[in-house]
Amino acid sequence: MRSIYKDKFFLLSTGSIFLFNAFIYFFIKLFITKYNLISSPLDNYIPFLPSFIYFYMIWYPFELTSLFYLYKKDFNTYFKSISALIISLVIMHLIFIIYPTMVDRPVVDSFNSLTSLIVYITFKSDTPVNCFPSGHCIICFIMIFSFLKTKNMKLETKSIFIGINILIVLSTLFVKQHVLYDVFGALVLSFISFYFFSKFNIFKKLAKNS
Repeated sequence: MRSIYKDKFFLLSTGSIFLFNAFIYFFIKLFITKYNLISSPLDNYIPFLPSFIYFYMIWYPFELTSLFYLYKKDFNTYFKSISALIISLVIMHLIFIIYPTMVDRPVVDSFNSLTSLIVYITFKSDTPVNCFPSGHCIICFIMIFSFLKTKNMKLETKSIFIGINILIVLSTLFVKQHVLYDVFGALVLSFISFYFFSKFNIFKKLAKNS
């Protein structure tokens, strides 16, 4: 019975978080017409590397896989990770409303390979707005913290999950979907959310009883 409940809990909690994030992100875009262009001098030195688009595109399925694997191996850490995700995403969307941002991307108006085609489609379908902090990076950083914390996995497995999450974070910069401010903001927000929630006994008790 406990296993069945946990399976339903995973589907409900994880599915709700990802659906909420996608719905609110696109809903907010309907009402914002003025964005603040942000960048730092260091971003000019970061190269545009189209090959990293593959890491950028696997974000959703990989994070769902990561959460499922974490929930199977260490439910308490999984519970902490989704708690941190909820508070991080709520704050992120509030920032989008208060201070909407955008980034300046390279112009991609043609393609001659599979990689350039994926970049072309991504740039046409995904406008670079509401970038600070990066939603991609928030989830990646929380998963990195989660895999660093758990003790129920082999070092090799943890290293693979952490390594791919780092590559996804780097991909947001190398495909010019985000700037350093977006990544740094995501790091600070996810760090505070993850370790802030771990201090509350109520979440420990809920995780223990789940």
